[in-house]
Amino acid sequence: MALSSSRWARKRCSSRVQSGQGLRAIAAGFVPNLSGGGLNELGVANQPWNPAVVDLPNVAEAFQLVQFMKDVYLDSQVTIGVLSNNTAAAVPGIGGSRAPKNITESQAGELLTSAQTVAVRDWVNEIAGSLRMLAHGQLYPGPRGFKDAVYQQDYTAWQIENLKPDSWKGYTSANNAKLDSDPDSLMAQWKLNDRDVAYPMYEIITSSQYAPVLKKHPGLRNICIHKGLSTNANVTADSSIPLGRPVDIPLAAADWTNLNCLIYHSCIRPGFWMANALVDVKSGRLRDGVPDIIWTTQFLQESALLPNVYSELGTTFASSVVTFPSVCAHILGQGLKYFGEDRIVFGSDSVWYGGPQWQIEAMWRFQIPETFPASGGGGTRRQFGYPQLTETAKRKILGLNNARLYGIRNVNGRLTNQPDECDDHERGDDDRRDGYHPVPVNFERLIPVSLKKAMEYPQFTLDDNLSKLRKEYLAQGGLPSNTRYGWTRKRT
Repeated sequence: MALSSSRWARKRCSSRVQSGQGLRAIAAGFVPNLSGGGLNELGVANQPWNPAVVDLPNVAEAFQLVQFMKDVYLDSQVTIGVLSNNTAAAVPGIGGSRAPKNITESQAGELLTSAQTVAVRDWVNEIAGSLRMLAHGQLYPGPRGFKDAVYQQDYTAWQIENLKPDSWKGYTSANNAKLDSDPDSLMAQWKLNDRDVAYPMYEIITSSQYAPVLKKHPGLRNICIHKGLSTNANVTADSSIPLGRPVDIPLAAADWTNLNCLIYHSCIRPGFWMANALVDVKSGRLRDGVPDIIWTTQFLQESALLPNVYSELGTTFASSVVTFPSVCAHILGQGLKYFGEDRIVFGSDSVWYGGPQWQIEAMWRFQIPETFPASGGGGTRRQFGYPQLTETAKRKILGLNNARLYGIRNVNGRLTNQPDECDDHERGDDDRRDGYHPVPVNFERLIPVSLKKAMEYPQFTLDDNLSKLRKEYLAQGGLPSNTRYGWTRKRT
């Protein structure tokens, strides 16, 4: 799930691409969608992914906490969600922008910092009285022994000790890695199998000294890596590896079997508009007997035998299930064929595309066709060796697989998707076996000033009783009076 602080909530292209050709978007001067007017698989231009958000105003509030809570916890079937963040920021400068030199510079331009992410998690779980939200920490790789100037220690260790994230989010495609110990050097893109830059970070995450944190946050060793959504990237150049070319995944996963590698977006190359992937499907180019969807097919095949690598569907599913359904069917079919139903995890990337419910319902209804239409390249499910997308598989993809990865137990005290006799005799302060309580419908009134401050709400300090009284006065039609009282000098 995605969320923005108040300061950085802007009109997002990812919202415009999925909302179709609405009158408000046109009036605001936006080019509807990212398709350039091209047709999708169904022969339609600018078809919305989610009709419910067509012509809704694309404003900052749609990506902030109040709307987020309504979309995710009141209007959808989400029980537990993972609140994500990113490390993709540039520093404004003369003549353009530059990469940040350090974590502090990067965080100044991010949608959410790890501290903000954890603050929201803690508040949601507090008002619900049960576990309803998990939070990502942020991955900033760097050489062994490098200390951030502000935190005076490795930032990964600082997060574990102070924030206790439930898992990690990393962007190899962003300039967020220190390649040396020079404080003035610019941060750069990185690779998962870089022994000098990435491996020191893995050492900290898997360190035995953090076993107490791991006990209470079982997903601490889940690293969620953004890969793909890079439409114009060179397919085979080394420079494309951080962007989504998956050749750095197998070695890293093999070297770090105590880490779970959740590859976000499943390395899909096109960003949001999946016309390129449909071209791949219809080209007749096969890889091991299945259509070669650039980067995604390679990822699934080359990591097939690595049990700690998982395929995540965020944005990939949303951007294909409605407008490019054959692409969606091939991706799910290949995922089931090479990874199996236990290693595919659902992601909605909401609220960028509205609430997650429409995607949940789409997954429940979706089937891999027995025969692919000509518009989707043709062929049959059996020809490609795709298993059927069963109800059991859907349940695992929609929640049970992630629940297992995060140590979530059901109301009977058993690890989800595990046998009845699993060990559950140890209980901790962050116990996850006492059922799940609803988020209160008056959640907005329960947002404390401290959280508003953390999320950079405007005028966050004005939350006392007088401020509330003024809001009620204005809501009832009260108007300020500009009449001047007192004496004025009489003209003669």
